[in-house]
Amino acid sequence: MKKLVLGFLLFLLIPFNVFAADLILNNDLATKNIQVHDKVYTWQEFYNKLDQWLNIKFLKTNDKMEFINNMIKILDTINTREANDLENILHVLWNEYSKELMASKIDTQVVILEWWNIFDIDTYLTQRNLIDQWEYIAYVENTEKIKALSRFFPFLDNQKTLEWYLYPDTYKISPLSFKINNFVILQLNTFEKKVYNTLFVNQTSNLALYTNDVIESVVNLASIVEKEEKNSEEKSTVAGILKKRLREYRHIWADITVCYPYRLTSNECRLVISKYIKIKTDYNTRTTIGLPPTPINNPSYETINATLNEKQTPYYYYLHDTTTGKIYYWKNYSEHKENIKNYLK
Repeated sequence: MKKLVLGFLLFLLIPFNVFAADLILNNDLATKNIQVHDKVYTWQEFYNKLDQWLNIKFLKTNDKMEFINNMIKILDTINTREANDLENILHVLWNEYSKELMASKIDTQVVILEWWNIFDIDTYLTQRNLIDQWEYIAYVENTEKIKALSRFFPFLDNQKTLEWYLYPDTYKISPLSFKINNFVILQLNTFEKKVYNTLFVNQTSNLALYTNDVIESVVNLASIVEKEEKNSEEKSTVAGILKKRLREYRHIWADITVCYPYRLTSNECRLVISKYIKIKTDYNTRTTIGLPPTPINNPSYETINATLNEKQTPYYYYLHDTTTGKIYYWKNYSEHKENIKNYLK
């Protein structure tokens, strides 16, 4: 038993993302059978067994994903004579795993803000000494990892980036045991719980209300609304204006989209936005009709909900008074052009 415990603890020290792609996320595992004594489990039965057991133990989502991966990786090395069934094996491993977690537990919080993009998040985590610079970006843009994660999150199908699924919230983490894959899974689970399951899934049938393409379009637009309007009471009006412009095949003129292809943080963008405002790219909504190729940040539930349930108005234009921040609306461009002189100082 000491050998089993020692082997397990040593395994925990190995970077988890090395194994993420070829464990429960491996396509070959779907057909693998797992034998414990005289019982044979399919991969799905084994996964369900683990999931059921861990839920009973109230294991946090990110720790649960790591634990499940670890269990599958080392299962073949377990001397099953030390335990007479799967539950006992899990019990032994969980006790030792808990000790390891508690030994390195120095809880702190990371706060991911609404309107932050993946470049903001990467910078923030780097400044907190949790990752190396660009490490977070590399992970959330890795198409192989996204494909693997799509087996657990249906809304990830055929995505090229995790931008907009990385839900902005306050997360409790342990710096000494921080791993990007666990943190990303935690963000995805939060998005699923707070947004996907509440806005995009029928609460009675538990079936998706929209296709993934529609959901992405809604959140893509919401990511623009998030940066365009901070006032909760005005978000649905702004969303309605932008949707109407899209329907009528007009440019939506949201300047905050132009910096994204240059991989800049929000603060960096503010300093140089005038440099890029006239350059034609797929993300410049002044020069290109339609939505950008991807969302430009990770919007909140409030903004996504306001975008999904937009307010219908006769307006086509809006701007903010640069002195007071108040938003003004107009029906036509001549009125809008005139009032640019009054409010953009």
